[in-house]
Order: sequence, then C-alpha cells, then structure tokens
Amino acid sequence: MRGKNVRSGCSGPAADLWRQPPLQAFGPGLRAEARHMRKPPGAAIFLAGQRPTWLFFVASGEAALSRTDRNGRSLVLRRVSRGFLAEASLSSARYHCDAHSLAATELIAFPVTAVRRAIDSDAEVRWSWIGMLAAEIRRQRDSAERLSLKSVRERLLHWLLTEGEDGRFVFRTSRKALAAELGVTHEALYRTIAALVRSGELSDDGKSLRLR
Repeated sequence: MRGKNVRSGCSGPAADLWRQPPLQAFGPGLRAEARHMRKPPGAAIFLAGQRPTWLFFVASGEAALSRTDRNGRSLVLRRVSRGFLAEASLSSARYHCDAHSLAATELIAFPVTAVRRAIDSDAEVRWSWIGMLAAEIRRQRDSAERLSLKSVRERLLHWLLTEGEDGRFVFRTSRKALAAELGVTHEALYRTIAALVRSGELSDDGKSLRLR
C-alpha cells in the first residue's frame, strides 16, 4: 500500500490523534507500522468482497460506508469524520460494504495483523478497543432508532440531537450525503429544512444547522 510512516510527534491532522481512544493505548511498535494516506473526494478506500489487510482510521475529512441495493441505489450505513472505518473487518475474511471518501480525506492505516497482536498481548489496548466498540454500539442504536421514525422532520431533529454538538452540525460534505444517511431524498430534506427554518425551530447559515 502506498503511503508514509506516521509518527506520534508529526504535525498536521495526525498530531493529536494519539490522545484519542483507542489510539492513546497504541504503543510505539504499532504506531511505527501505521501508514498515512490521502484520498480525494469520491475515491474508494476499500470495496465489498476485498480481503481486509489494513484497518483505516479517518484522521481528517469524511468517509462513508455504503451498500448498493437491488435497484442500484446506494445506502449510506455510516459516515465517519474522526474514527475507525469498518471495525468488524478486524475479524472478518471479507469487507461487507464499500468505503469512499466524501471529501478530501486523510487516513491512518494499521496492519490488521499488528492490531490483532496488540489486542491479544496488551490489556490497555484491549480495553480501549472494547470501550470504542461500546461507543459505536450506542451510535448504531441511535441510528436504528432514527430510521424507525416515520417523518423526515423527526429523523432530522433526532439526528441533530444525537450527532450534533449542542444541537448544531457543521457540514463537511454535501446535504445530499446527509439525506442518504437519513434514508430520505435530498428534495425531501431540503423542504424539511426550509419548513423548520420558517417555523423558527432551526437556523441555517448555509454551512451549519442549529436547533433553536
């Protein structure tokens, strides 16, 4: 894989990564095996059916996991702006979805075999990894709850409460990407945002949405 080594003291987007769980538990040996990659918008990171050899961490930008249904429609399963992509690939023989960059994205790639060894041999790495997976389960529960809601309005408000910071979300990619994550058409999302702005429930400055 093309890329360059990542050091814990480097500048740029990776400089503060090692203070974030579970990376804060990754020792010098595992960090030394990591590689730094850059992907332009729309680039494939991996595809369904490929064998996982690297575990990818999104350092900056944004990436999405998606699947294509029988009608050829792409369904976004998860968007990641700071975190691991496809954690399940650590124990899977094949990827079960596609991953693409939604914006200019920087990735830190760890060899799957090296991460497995670290989890097996280091209790701090193991429990940090378990904590990260527990947080991901909570996010997935939020997503399942959101998709069970009937209206676009309910889904959008739920998303802002669970995914935003104090009810505010700054767009890193297009609103079409948000519509895909909510499982609605972008036209329906635009109409809903406009209606919420008119009712005074939402503010929209073009770059972010905020609950009032």
